[in-house]
Amino acid sequence: MISSKWLELYQYLNSQLPSLPSLQDVEPKLNDRLMFLNAQFGQRGQEQDKNQLDWLEHESFTLVLSELFESISITQSQLQFLFETLMAAQMCQLAMIATNLYKAQLPDDEFKSKCGLVYQQLGDYEMAKAMLQESIELNAQNPMVYCHLGFNFLYMNESELAIEQFQRCIDIAPDFIGGYQNLAGLYYQDSQFELAAKFAEQAFVCDKSLVSTYITAVSSYLALGQNDKADQWINTAFSNDISSIELVRLAGITAHQNGRFEEALDALDHYLLLKPESYDVVSIRARVKADLGQYHDLEDDIKQLLIFEPHDEWCLEQLFLCYFHTERWADAQLVMVELNKLAGHYKITYREQLNTINKALSLDLVEI
Repeated sequence: MISSKWLELYQYLNSQLPSLPSLQDVEPKLNDRLMFLNAQFGQRGQEQDKNQLDWLEHESFTLVLSELFESISITQSQLQFLFETLMAAQMCQLAMIATNLYKAQLPDDEFKSKCGLVYQQLGDYEMAKAMLQESIELNAQNPMVYCHLGFNFLYMNESELAIEQFQRCIDIAPDFIGGYQNLAGLYYQDSQFELAAKFAEQAFVCDKSLVSTYITAVSSYLALGQNDKADQWINTAFSNDISSIELVRLAGITAHQNGRFEEALDALDHYLLLKPESYDVVSIRARVKADLGQYHDLEDDIKQLLIFEPHDEWCLEQLFLCYFHTERWADAQLVMVELNKLAGHYKITYREQLNTINKALSLDLVEI
């Protein structure tokens, strides 16, 4: 029996394409085709591999649906729905079949762009580039095609050519937010933070509801050391009811950079409840706790960090202070031995604390 996910996909298609047969009529055909393919490609006497079964079901669905498409007629808007749904479901072959079957419903430039998108998802970036460029030759005023071509150049590791395409998006359509967003993201990845912030600001003018715009802007201003602007963007996000766990992380970092340690700790604690494996955030939270002098709570974070960097001086120094402030004198002394192996100044920096430790340990010996 074919898996329920394929039946649910068919029902969804049928809800917008009523000319398709009912699921009750199609399900037996899907099962028959699956049994036929399984007999051809299945391995007898062995437990079936999950990936192979998924492939067999994928092929069964593709073959049955491609036959059904030949016998029905659909409108241009229905074809757009069908194409987008199949691409989202990674049914590239079936999306190409539908596009070719109903080519007459599409302008030539749109037919070329759809073919380009299929080739792109299949990983044939040279063919995708050719198709998208042909689409642009037929219609040079569609910003979305430039956007697709820009991503195609990214997949080909041609970032400069990608930037050119995203720039063309906004040259021909100044309100096309995708161009600004993609430029902001590209420049951020290239560590050109001023340009990243600039295009994030322009994206914000077009649409104030996109989370990625806020994330890029805050991250860029933090990288530039402009903590006040990062703060402004965090406040703007919250005032516009924009919520994201990544914004919570950035809010914690921004509050820390601006000296609001309690606020930073609240945000970072919340983030780590959902993503406890985030080493970089644990590191920031440890510094916040150190700034607050919360040595009773700091020890666990420090020990977690030392698993990855056993000889990190800052972590060892903070572990020494944790043990000192919790009066674990012998443990503090052992950590100081390790610190002195890394740098000799610690026994001078913490001379007073070491004297306290030595006196405490001497008293313990007398009591014994």
